[in-house]
Amino acid sequence: MVDVPSGYKQTKVGVVPEDWEETELSSFIDEKIIYCNDEKVSLGSLTIESGVIPKPAQYKREHLVKDTVDAYKLVETSDFAYNPMNLRFGALALYKNNIQLKVSSYYNIFNVDENIVDIDYIYAYFKSEKIMFYYNRMAIGSLEEKKRVHFKEFRKFIFPLPPLKEQQTIAQILITWDDAISKQEKLIKVKERLKKGLMQKLLSGEVRFSGFDEAWEEVNLRDVAKIIMGQSPSSNSYNEEKIGIPLIQGNADCKNRKTIPRIYTTEKTKECNIGDIIMTVRAPVGAVSKSLHNACIGRGVCAIRPNDGNGFLYHFLVMYEEKWKKYSQGSTFTAVNSGDIKNLKIKLPAKQEQQKIAQVLTTADKEIELLKKELESLKEQKKGLMQMLLTGKVRAVI
Repeated sequence: MVDVPSGYKQTKVGVVPEDWEETELSSFIDEKIIYCNDEKVSLGSLTIESGVIPKPAQYKREHLVKDTVDAYKLVETSDFAYNPMNLRFGALALYKNNIQLKVSSYYNIFNVDENIVDIDYIYAYFKSEKIMFYYNRMAIGSLEEKKRVHFKEFRKFIFPLPPLKEQQTIAQILITWDDAISKQEKLIKVKERLKKGLMQKLLSGEVRFSGFDEAWEEVNLRDVAKIIMGQSPSSNSYNEEKIGIPLIQGNADCKNRKTIPRIYTTEKTKECNIGDIIMTVRAPVGAVSKSLHNACIGRGVCAIRPNDGNGFLYHFLVMYEEKWKKYSQGSTFTAVNSGDIKNLKIKLPAKQEQQKIAQVLTTADKEIELLKKELESLKEQKKGLMQMLLTGKVRAVI
């Protein structure tokens, strides 16, 4: 038997505060269907990370859509939108901008009755882990990757709803947390932009440290590093139980500058060591990271092992990522070959200057990494706070 604390009650949806009510979404949401083919209204899309956003010009595909009245749906301020197929992964957003957008008619658009629910509170609930279980349970379809949550099922979800004033208090608490997260994200972007500018000036010799005036020497990459082109193991050597040798296959993590093997093999092919520079040689060409493993490398990547481990080459190759596009070749995929990599021209300063440059840029990287860890900590703290507030385990003071 569940022990119900004083001031709480047992319901079908668990133990909740006595003044919270079991509520079905259908009691306060209404589907909104306004078809829009107006060329003056910009095309938008729904992303898990950023919500409903205007589509960049290069991704607009109106010419692929038949000119029918129901090709797009209108999205306006305070509308909710979700993608039925990706809802269980978090593809639901509250649109807060004042500019109208038209989105795929495949999306479900709806509004909420703000006399019953606070719009920011319910949005937080729609994105919480608790309701994600419901999305997964309600998703139907013969193929796992094509399962979807239909609106009629979405509306049936029952959850405990606090009084409106408490909703508003909870929403304000979460908004304060969101503001702190947003400020941290902006600070990271500023630091990354400053680091990029510093990197371009230092690695090109445009700005030099006091006491260094020797001319830089032009060399080929193969003269200062060992280049190991990847080779995929045989198909029967892959091990799904992660027993064997980690295999890095063209999955350099551009965002975090790390390589994370997701596949293991029992067969040794071309190998890399911890600390080697890993670069993708197929799309996305030139993405650079550091290996965190003694591992095998597949055909999609190469390992670059500097003769001098002071870090200068790593930072140079990070700066050079975008330029690899001009070396791309191949009719079916984008790739660079071993000759292009080995013959890459690099201007190197004297060893001590290399070390100084690498030290400054590594310090900047560590500062950014620390800020990112603080950002993840803020997100985890908010996640825990949501779990407590949205279930009533901790009451918001009204």
